[in-house]
Amino acid sequence: MNALSNIKKGFLAGVLAAASIVATAGSASAYVTCNRFGDCWHTDTRVHFPHVRLTFHRDNWWDHHKTNHRYTWHEIDASHDWHHGYWDRGSWHAL
Repeated sequence: MNALSNIKKGFLAGVLAAASIVATAGSASAYVTCNRFGDCWHTDTRVHFPHVRLTFHRDNWWDHHKTNHRYTWHEIDASHDWHHGYWDRGSWHAL
């Protein structure tokens, strides 16, 4: 009976661990944001700026489109914070 109890406890622990992984994986979201001129960069939320048209794609979108010459990828760094600006025709516009 003790062995059966240990098996149940182990199974329950495994189910709880799997549920916590699924819950945390679903809560984080990331986007690839592109403007109409093909400038693309990574964001964590759907940002909006006045008079700027942006499209938002799932995070893995870039994996399927990075060889398309219509798009240019821009890395975000200390000088290019997507919270405070956007790319437009290859130039960074800080807000």
